[in-house]
Amino acid sequence: MRIAIDARLLTGAYTGDRTYWRGLLKAFSQLLDPAHYRLVLFSTRPIPPNTLPESPLYECVVAPARSERLWSLLRLPKLAAQHRCDLAHVQYTVSPLFRLPVVTTVHDISFLIEPRWFPLKDRLLLRLTVPASCQRAARVLTVSETSREDIIEWLQLPPEKVIATPNGTPEGFHPMDKSAAQAWVQRIYGVEPPFALAVGVLQPRKNWELALLAVHVARTEYKLPLHLVLTGKPGWAARALQHAKRELNAHEWLIETGYVPDEHLVWLYNAAEVFLYPSFYEGFGLPPLEAMACGTPVIASNGGALPEVVGSGGVLLPPNEPGLWANAIRTVLENDAFRTALAQRALQQAQRFSWRTTAERTLDAYHQTLATL
Repeated sequence: MRIAIDARLLTGAYTGDRTYWRGLLKAFSQLLDPAHYRLVLFSTRPIPPNTLPESPLYECVVAPARSERLWSLLRLPKLAAQHRCDLAHVQYTVSPLFRLPVVTTVHDISFLIEPRWFPLKDRLLLRLTVPASCQRAARVLTVSETSREDIIEWLQLPPEKVIATPNGTPEGFHPMDKSAAQAWVQRIYGVEPPFALAVGVLQPRKNWELALLAVHVARTEYKLPLHLVLTGKPGWAARALQHAKRELNAHEWLIETGYVPDEHLVWLYNAAEVFLYPSFYEGFGLPPLEAMACGTPVIASNGGALPEVVGSGGVLLPPNEPGLWANAIRTVLENDAFRTALAQRALQQAQRFSWRTTAERTLDAYHQTLATL
């Protein structure tokens, strides 16, 4: 079986999308026999060294493009045909020009559930392309049961066509000595403990204003000497975040690192007293899983699939009650027994998510697709 993979997301910065594709493709290298399978990885740029293990399973094809959208619409279907692929696996957008069955991964449809979380241009483009792509696709993969149910309901797809293939725990996240991690973070980023950590793109759906409010209440009402470290790529919520920062006079205790390399995150998670993830909605939510894999106490919202991911490994709260979040922060910081028990449950919960399981379910979807031809 020759499987065409749109591998462009392997060439960019560390994001949830890149984590998904890297975790899936690496797991395939342990699951698939190269004598019977070949993953043809198509990209507009070379895949960086060490992204994937050395394996005859992978066949890399670099085809530069001036326009990424035209490449996925016109070039990728031609390349898949030229390289005699039996099946294609893409993300979100399925070109109508494919002449072979296509499986698409749709992480979530939050652009339909709450359009105001997206800029107008992105919202219109997603609404134009994603529903039609899901209709064209032979199978639609998604990363949680919550997202699967949303896709079936909103896009009116047959339930058997939509398959949940939850993410695995990203590699490289594990418990470390806390004092050593704090010393490293203080040396590299100038952040003094204790601090709460929040990780994610600066966009409205992530609800970072609540994280600021919660830490503000924890500092003012409970007198906790806590900083907030916000790590993530700039997004279109940056202006609203700066407004909240001025309103709360947070310049003394909010540290914005911007994007940081993935190898730095494990230090930040281990150095933090608590991890905050107040997102209104997630199709999965990799950062809480990364934090739990480090044994860091997690306080997350109960929006979307986060209860599936966090489970009993963290504290789940409504995304619009900063007082509850501040009280939970105080409990984590001041109750040693609770913090220890929460850290243990976090490690146990993180172990439930395996990329091998993701790969097995994805392979089943491939076989189902080809069996119906």
